[in-house]
Amino acid sequence: MSKYKILFKITGSIAAYKSASLISKLVQNNCEVKVAATSSALNFIGIATLEGLTGNRVLTDAFEEGTLMSHIDLNKWADLTIVCPASANTINKFAAGIADTLVTSLFLARDAHKPYLIVPAMNTAMYEHPATQQSLAKLESWGAEVLPTSEGYLACGDTGKGKMLELDIVYEYILQALKKETTFKEKKLEVMITSGGTKENIDGVRFLANLSTGKTGAAIAEYFVRVGHNVTFLYADNSSEPKVQTKNQKYIAYDDLKENLFAMCEKKTFDAVIHLAAVADYSPYQIETGTEVSSLPLKHKLDSTSDEITLRFRRNEKLITQIKKKSQNKNVFLAGFKLTNTPNADERKKAVDKLFLEAGCDVVISNDINDRDDENRQTNFSVFSPVERIAECKSVQLLAQEIEKQILEKRKVPSYDALS
Repeated sequence: MSKYKILFKITGSIAAYKSASLISKLVQNNCEVKVAATSSALNFIGIATLEGLTGNRVLTDAFEEGTLMSHIDLNKWADLTIVCPASANTINKFAAGIADTLVTSLFLARDAHKPYLIVPAMNTAMYEHPATQQSLAKLESWGAEVLPTSEGYLACGDTGKGKMLELDIVYEYILQALKKETTFKEKKLEVMITSGGTKENIDGVRFLANLSTGKTGAAIAEYFVRVGHNVTFLYADNSSEPKVQTKNQKYIAYDDLKENLFAMCEKKTFDAVIHLAAVADYSPYQIETGTEVSSLPLKHKLDSTSDEITLRFRRNEKLITQIKKKSQNKNVFLAGFKLTNTPNADERKKAVDKLFLEAGCDVVISNDINDRDDENRQTNFSVFSPVERIAECKSVQLLAQEIEKQILEKRKVPSYDALS
């Protein structure tokens, strides 16, 4: 049984005393545990208890002699970090990028490739406050795994949400995160992600395009890289790019995307293709201005003196229908996306069923143009298998996790015993 290294962060919640039992269980199961605590946390649980359980010094001061680089060294050392309990104060500091303690500095300097678990514990009003909820959502989008709270009697006498999960449940979350981390180390996935929208050129100045920004594709790519997979990112000109290292290839128009997509599928064995690219269903090939007919794209800027112009379009082949046929890996996992513009659930489902029939996707993700936030980011994704809806994901982060889960399940990647 492997000996895992756990960085256990404790913050100023009355539930801090419960951390001792969880630390004890981790140590008994062959984990090495180091504790970083806020000064507030030590009002609820003593240093002697924590040092006695772990056999390691408890770190609290980022400027203490001999520990000035601990915010870097501890992150390198740990296989997994858990904040348990995580108070509203610390959660909101994390989300704001504040680094005024060792615990918050450790978050800013964390290794995004490693599991990071946050276990909230607070009064119901503090938990449900918009600031806390927005902070939790932000931390999830940055790759942290935020555990839910339970509902019940709280230390303040109230009853409601915000109660820290039972320790056995938290322990299972740690177990699963470590199993997942071991799987990543044993088997990386080769994933291609197409993202952004095609631009069909008319005259070098004007073009026809769609509303795709590529933000969803970039966010999914960031997740897959962050957890250790290899990503080839095929993206549209001027669309969002991942803030992590991927093998990038740019495209502009439909023909450009088609050439690059099929060449990559034939050249390299991908475990999965996540096809988000918003592809033109029709491309303009001819323009009529008065009595003159010209092929597109024009070599010169279109003269704007004509009262009317006529564009003629050709229908494009559905690229997603050819991905499995073109792929070197005939068992490639294919995730398709179907964007709609309707509030009607039946119409959305019909569009999903049609894509399954045409392309043989393993999963289809349904999203609607009306579910975009103020920053034009897509939210609210429904994930379908060929037979049923399998998940509802409010954020891109949760969607990326679900897609990865489906890929690994199809590949039957073996699980590994992390803890007994």
